Amino acid sequence: MTAIYVEALLFAIVGGLTAAALRLPPLVGFLAAGFGLGAAGVDAIPGLDVAANLGVTILLFTIGLQLDPRSLLKPRAAGTAAGHAVAYTLLVAVILGVVSLLPLALFAGTGFGVFLLIGLATSFSSTVFVMAQLEESGRMRSTSGSIAISILVLQDIVAVAFLVLSGDDKPALWAPALIILPLLRPLVNRLPDRGRRTELMVLGGVAVAMAAYALFDAAGVSGDFGALLAGMTLSGHPISERFFDALMEIKELLLVGFFLQIGLGGVPTPAGFAMAGLLLALIPVKAAVFIALLHAMRLSNRTTAITALIMANYSEFGLIVASVAVAGGMLPETWVPVMGVTVAASFILSTLVGIRSERIINRITDLLPTVPEERLTASERPVHVEGVDALVIGMGRVGIGVYRRLADEHDLEVAGIEFDEDRCADLAHRGLRVIHGDGTDPDLWRRMRGAGRGPRLIVLAMPEHDANLTVLKLMRTTELPLTVAAVAHQRHTTFDLIEHGADAVTYLYEGAGRELGDFAWQAWVANHPEEQGDAGGAAPPRGRD
Repeated sequence: MTAIYVEALLFAIVGGLTAAALRLPPLVGFLAAGFGLGAAGVDAIPGLDVAANLGVTILLFTIGLQLDPRSLLKPRAAGTAAGHAVAYTLLVAVILGVVSLLPLALFAGTGFGVFLLIGLATSFSSTVFVMAQLEESGRMRSTSGSIAISILVLQDIVAVAFLVLSGDDKPALWAPALIILPLLRPLVNRLPDRGRRTELMVLGGVAVAMAAYALFDAAGVSGDFGALLAGMTLSGHPISERFFDALMEIKELLLVGFFLQIGLGGVPTPAGFAMAGLLLALIPVKAAVFIALLHAMRLSNRTTAITALIMANYSEFGLIVASVAVAGGMLPETWVPVMGVTVAASFILSTLVGIRSERIINRITDLLPTVPEERLTASERPVHVEGVDALVIGMGRVGIGVYRRLADEHDLEVAGIEFDEDRCADLAHRGLRVIHGDGTDPDLWRRMRGAGRGPRLIVLAMPEHDANLTVLKLMRTTELPLTVAAVAHQRHTTFDLIEHGADAVTYLYEGAGRELGDFAWQAWVANHPEEQGDAGGAAPPRGRD
């Protein structure tokens, strides 16, 4: 028993290292490792399905933690998801209907209803793969990343509805009561913020995700959908960020099992490989449908191209549909390995395209009609920064303090950049100039316009160290003589920021200590002026903040 686990680990490590050496994401190597294990005679690994399912559950929970439910209702997400599902499903069904005229065993006993089923399955994009790609490219919080995640969530909702309707087990009578979970969001956001320890965050996050899974599963509804809704309910609470950070590593480890499991699905017949090739040939068509819909939603050409390429792959849901259809006698068993190979190959193809994506993005951008600036959505319009001396990225408490100090005491023209739309509106109401956007989004910097004098000072005040590093890497691509200052929330990250190009870095708590020392001295001077003489100088009034 132990030997099979050692063998699986060795295949996974070798596959991941090989993929990294070829400048491919490790997940491609894990897929190859799964096929290699299958070729070596391994058809199943005890417990692998549990690890894979847990990995997907935690993935969906973390997606929910970062998701604003309101984004799902925007036309660019809901309209694109619905339009693509209908258009691509019909298109694939028609093509398969034509191909079924050939004497292939794959189509024995099938009909147009089955082709619609396969069309629906292939219209979905892989949540696991897209999230990995977004994290790899640093576009998680970009406009294209936000739209892609919203579409994926809506696709998952449709997938859950399909599984509920197609399964033999019907939802429990009390299942409709589960709708109350997202309605608890305002109450959850008022709960105290007490969790700090990383190990407790890991245990707590897994416990919440699994509890939600068990609750929905008991109601006869997809447990993974329950984990997603649980994450969405917690999003916006300060603890959601710590849950997200704590669960990242364990999620990545468990998802290795997911990709190995796909590879273990088996190898199709020669006719099956031909069918997989046909479905792969339709991926550019899938991207083209996304491009047409997103462009109609008044997104910029570049965002349209990036989002379409991100979504141009097939989902693991195709495997589930094939399994359901086979169990129901609608498809021959040979369709399961066909869908497995198709999904895995779509990941590899999408990865290879991603390596050359900048060239492809530029090509698509040039081919599309330019959307006039006044017709673009607010988040897509050019950002005008003429006359701005300094940009403060991250307008939390630290960022606001930096903004006011630069503006009030150093007489600079300052603008802030903040991802949270509600915070942007609040700060604008308080008289601060704030740009809604994510500083880690490369497209935000491309949209900046500054004829004449533009920003020369960048202050990184985001709480996430990786986010600050991402901006520093983006700054390397500009030829402007920028000065970059940053705040470190942990002492050891100070040197990391300097190594990546920051001109000045302060350790947050060290700076707070100096500030507190100054206030303590000023308060003492104010209370004991007779001991200071003329050296004490004028003291500020008490209560200054």
